[in-house]
Amino acid sequence: MANVREILQKGLAHHQAGQLKDAGTCYRKALKQDRKNVDATHLLGVVLLDCGKPKEAIHLIKKAAALSPNRGNIQVNLGNAYMAADRLTEAAKAYQRAIECDPNDLDAIQRLADTYRKSEKFEEAVATHRKAVSLAPNDGGLYLALGVALKDAGKFDEAEQIYRDVLSKAPDYAEAKANLAVVLQKQKRTDEAIESYRDAVTQRPEFFRQATLNLASTGKGKLWLNLRKAGQELSKNVKS
Repeated sequence: MANVREILQKGLAHHQAGQLKDAGTCYRKALKQDRKNVDATHLLGVVLLDCGKPKEAIHLIKKAAALSPNRGNIQVNLGNAYMAADRLTEAAKAYQRAIECDPNDLDAIQRLADTYRKSEKFEEAVATHRKAVSLAPNDGGLYLALGVALKDAGKFDEAEQIYRDVLSKAPDYAEAKANLAVVLQKQKRTDEAIESYRDAVTQRPEFFRQATLNLASTGKGKLWLNLRKAGQELSKNVKS
């Protein structure tokens, strides 16, 4: 008969291949042999989360966390389960605990920042995104996330500077151009926003619809209340 380790390895192989039912069967089999096995308990919880059953997942991952309280990855998955259940306060606590286990856990830090943002705790989100940037200063995506948090906190000047700094190093970063356009709109600098949207759409045509909707919702007079006219204006000088 296969031992628990072999069963878990087989379960992981199924899990990584997206074969969730088979993975769950293996993890349950492992638990029959060792009902307090941390990995089997944790991973079965993750399978349930992946199957869209966050309540059941929380029960198991909490149990795994109690069995091994210093495993940051378990705390992260517990936070993920709470997030899926829309229990934001508890999710934040789990991510905070993961960071206590490993202060350099960038994944946990980013997830905590996202939780703060969804909870509309914008100042906390900004501070947490700043920490992420400090850990990975060459990751442009982290700067974009910080810019979004600054925008949400009403710090438009700082958000604009973040995006311009990113673009000074990566002039073709379409996402940064699109995000900059949003911040410029917030500052009622519609003409500049249009140009930034145009640059973004030239590189990433899929941005066109959202840019048009943004321009139609706020902006320069009655022109932007008409989606068709907004689209025409945005299309000027944009290569097809």
